[in-house]
Amino acid sequence: MMRKAIATVALSGTLPEKLEAIARAGFAAVEIFADDLSAFPGSARDLRRLAQALDLEVLLLQPLRDFVGAPPERRADVKENARRMLAQMNQLGCRLLLACSGTDAATSPDPQAQIEDLHRLATLAQQHDCTVVFEALAWGTYVNRLSQAWDLVRAVNHPHLGIMLDSFHVLAQGEGAREIMAIPADKLYFIQMADAAARPYPAIPFEEWSRHHRCFPGKGTLAVTAFAAAAQQAGYQGVWSLEIFNDRYRQSAPAAVAAEGFASLQWLERHLPPRG
Repeated sequence: MMRKAIATVALSGTLPEKLEAIARAGFAAVEIFADDLSAFPGSARDLRRLAQALDLEVLLLQPLRDFVGAPPERRADVKENARRMLAQMNQLGCRLLLACSGTDAATSPDPQAQIEDLHRLATLAQQHDCTVVFEALAWGTYVNRLSQAWDLVRAVNHPHLGIMLDSFHVLAQGEGAREIMAIPADKLYFIQMADAAARPYPAIPFEEWSRHHRCFPGKGTLAVTAFAAAAQQAGYQGVWSLEIFNDRYRQSAPAAVAAEGFASLQWLERHLPPRG
């Protein structure tokens, strides 16, 4: 049976309101968005206690931005931000940190520099008993495809570094089963599912499409069932999570959105082939 989670960014309301709605909808786990944690009036330990009271596992904190390929003048700042997030994760009781590919214009195009940064980040995570899941944003400056992210993760070859499978970013860039199947199952650390409305017009930036037009699986036009089937065939065994950015969802009651999200994962589960 699919173990289901959702990112807090998908819902409106305060963080306690979001967690309560997520728990009532039937989810077993949650991803915490860093902005939600920053707005929370208590400590990370307080949030951990709240999640435990609702029988929710805090799985992941996200996102760590622009660490990989950061220019020299920003290295100290991004490293300090990573340390801060890892310390928060220790207080939250979660072990997965989502790191995105760089979107800054000053991001280094040098693959070796990116590899070294990812190795440093994985080693830092290991010191905190945490693990990094790396994601290629579709609008990344130099790393914007799953295949590119995997090339870097494979080169780093660190036990505390793996791949995030995000259906929006992968499918938006025209990748799919072939790229997923190229990654060993033991490096597929997490999956985020999102569908999306048809791209409003060809020139719309990937970021704008992502931030305003995502929707729950089965509500859009992306090949999410084929994506999920490929992940399952590749040997993914973890939690299935939803990461949705949608203006309508942000203006709706969190309970209704959480319930809709849970139903979408049930729909996806019914459309997956039986495990062999």
